Amino acid sequence: MQRSTNVKPSTVERLALSGGTLRLITAGDGPALVYLHGTGDQGSLLPVFATLAEQYRIVRPDHPGFLQSDDFRPAITSIAEIAAVHEQLLDELGIDEFVLVGCSLGGWVAAELALRIPHRVRRLVLIDPVGLAGDGSAPNLFDLTSEQALVATVHDEGRRAAARSAAPDPQVAAGLARSRAAAQRLAGDPYMHDPSLAGRLGSLALPVELVWGDDDGIVPVSYARFWLDALPQAHLTVVPDAGHLPHVEQPQAVRDVLTREAPAWS
Repeated sequence: MQRSTNVKPSTVERLALSGGTLRLITAGDGPALVYLHGTGDQGSLLPVFATLAEQYRIVRPDHPGFLQSDDFRPAITSIAEIAAVHEQLLDELGIDEFVLVGCSLGGWVAAELALRIPHRVRRLVLIDPVGLAGDGSAPNLFDLTSEQALVATVHDEGRRAAARSAAPDPQVAAGLARSRAAAQRLAGDPYMHDPSLAGRLGSLALPVELVWGDDDGIVPVSYARFWLDALPQAHLTVVPDAGHLPHVEQPQAVRDVLTREAPAWS
């Protein structure tokens, strides 16, 4: 089947909520797909989601205190509170049901959001998520140099070389620094997990997809088993030749996961 090329351009807007203003990117029409980003996200709509705008309404917010969203008042003190802000955002946008996708730290936020409003989440897709204690083999991101973080995140050496040679964008650099500081404050101790999360996930009865890059040096693929233990209904897809961001390095493989066996929407 030939895909339509009539994809609406993305729109960047700011939406005032109780406590502050969120920046968000939206694109497309149809059933909603909400993407929650990780710490290293540069604040743009990734190509995999731009193509999905052919069939979904893509909603990609910056977390409160990350990238170009406001620092909320009162101050956000936990990942669960980020999820509460995104619930408020969805209410404001009038989105009752949606596919929920989260990567890395955004995967943890997505899990917390699904726990808050499971009746509204049609499908939960977690891409190389943090949030569970795991086996202790993951490096502490906040202890890594920029070069070490690049090697741990990106599988392909060509992409690493391109990242090293790219001219720095001051706005992107400032957003990344903000995100890193916020993540360290909210998830630095205990490092990138909530000891209570695994036990709480058992209440989720909705469909869950786990997607993991086989060469993830930030959250090793061995961590997937802890998510499978907590979410026995989950289906795991390991993406070859991909690091911590398989939806960037192997977008078609992740697109296939996001579009297969999509639930019927009324």
